[in-house]
Amino acid sequence: MSHPLIETFCASLLSLAVASAFAQTAPATPDAGSKPFPPTADVLPITGNMAFTTNYVARGFTQNWGQPALQGGLDYAHPSGVYLGTWLSSLSGSEFRGGTIEWDLYGGYTSTVGPLGYTVGAVYYAYPGSTSPFIEGRKYDYAEIKLGLSYSIYAANYYYTATKDWFGTVPNGRGSSYFEVNVNPDLGSGYTLQLHVGVGDIKHNSVANWKDYKIGVSKAFDGGWTLAGAVTKATDKNSFWTVPDFAVNASDDTSGYNYVKPLGKTQFALTLTKTF
Repeated sequence: MSHPLIETFCASLLSLAVASAFAQTAPATPDAGSKPFPPTADVLPITGNMAFTTNYVARGFTQNWGQPALQGGLDYAHPSGVYLGTWLSSLSGSEFRGGTIEWDLYGGYTSTVGPLGYTVGAVYYAYPGSTSPFIEGRKYDYAEIKLGLSYSIYAANYYYTATKDWFGTVPNGRGSSYFEVNVNPDLGSGYTLQLHVGVGDIKHNSVANWKDYKIGVSKAFDGGWTLAGAVTKATDKNSFWTVPDFAVNASDDTSGYNYVKPLGKTQFALTLTKTF
């Protein structure tokens, strides 16, 4: 029996594939802000990816109430260094009221200077149908400018919020930022260690600032398959992210109070990805 969410997701991804036949990673983890892009196009300039994860975690916080998610993307990488891409993930309506999908659009330019790689780009995060549980009528959609540097197994990315709205929360988030450092040593035999630390700074609303951490291991298999497992944790001293007012879930709590979920608790995610 098919599921409406899966049908919607697959239909959206199919339409994107058709539209991108002339032009393909996900923002640097599939986490909004650390998904590995742009991709390496060894043969064709267009590549794709599909993934199933037991828990979609972005910048330390679950995006789907700790439940499994279906994901996929298309990327186009021109030999000049210009890249364009799109990526989608299913979401939980318990967090994103009225919405079930995250749709990212991104592009930019990447190149190298000797052993140093760099990226300049932009990302737009769209959450069709979602409205904020914090401020009535405010959407989650927002845009960031990305600056990235890489050297050997090390990579650092800086994201600057270019839009006034930011993730459906603060009234003026323009100028907010997220900085991350990723270290990915090759362990041999297809195994790669994944180490990550990130810091989020919310302009004019320091109560929402946070830090997040990740440690994981991935294993690459023949045929473009990769299996990765990671433990993540987010911390914010003011508990802004751990006690949001998800009024839509009031019926989940028999006490009559709104149901609260620690979105950034220590959690584990197992992700199977297929690239093509």
